[in-house]
Amino acid sequence: MRILFLCPPADKINGGVKYICRMAEALRADGHDAAVFEKTGTRPSWFTSAAPVIGEAGLQPRADEILVLPEDQPDLLRRLAEWPQRKIIYCQNHFYAAIGAQGARSFADFGVRDILCSSRAIMDYCALRHPGARAHYIPCAVDPVIFKPGEKTRMVALVPRKRPVEAMFIQDMMTALSPAWRDMEWLSLHQATEAEIADGFGRAAIFLSLSRLDGFGLTPVEAMAAGCVVAGFTGIGGRDYADAQNGFWAGEDDFPACRTALERALDLWTAGGRPLQDYHAAAQAAAGRYTPAIFAAAVRRAWAMIGTG
Repeated sequence: MRILFLCPPADKINGGVKYICRMAEALRADGHDAAVFEKTGTRPSWFTSAAPVIGEAGLQPRADEILVLPEDQPDLLRRLAEWPQRKIIYCQNHFYAAIGAQGARSFADFGVRDILCSSRAIMDYCALRHPGARAHYIPCAVDPVIFKPGEKTRMVALVPRKRPVEAMFIQDMMTALSPAWRDMEWLSLHQATEAEIADGFGRAAIFLSLSRLDGFGLTPVEAMAAGCVVAGFTGIGGRDYADAQNGFWAGEDDFPACRTALERALDLWTAGGRPLQDYHAAAQAAAGRYTPAIFAAAVRRAWAMIGTG
């Protein structure tokens, strides 16, 4: 039985693409026949993956296959509803799942039996919103071999993709109103590869979290693993891990609170000592809940319940 993950365009940097590939890899490591479908057959170049990628000709009606579909593609769901394959949703953002549902009572109406969920918030949503389909929790993972502390400098790293205007606004306000921030280096990791992000996080003292409407929000956890002091927004999905010990968190769109959070983060890093050590211990503990081994075990457990025979 082949397991085929349907993937959005792989040349666009999107964390969902990475975890589609990671789950295919985990299944193959357990002996399953798993592959990734990308319409043009393009392999992602912005991170490393060993998952096989097949193009348009590889997607055909067949009974000996399980299709794993994204949550936000209603036309695809309708098109494939009558195909003989079993259907599963891999839901990585419950906010965007409303696009895929398009008013349907449940994903089960499209023949979906199971939903793979990358956060507990997503799992709770799917259990409530999509009766008739089982929800399985499979947490994302941060690879500590890739994301690790380097030699730290007085620098703020940020990934502005979801909040580009807010990123400019916050940087302008910090440098204009806070003297201690006028010589601060800012590293904007726009359209950066996984390796470039890991390198930047490894060197940055502070990470400004610009998460927004996230199902989980992996980037702040990657920054924690890389030894950054994290400050900013949880993006709602980040509530899965965010607490007062592992970051300086502001309410969504509360920009004065975000400025205060950044100031406190820099004060902590500058002062160093035991408080900074305690912070890093809490951040590493948070990152430790999202490891490749935990991800692989959750994949194994969910697919044992789903069955591939």
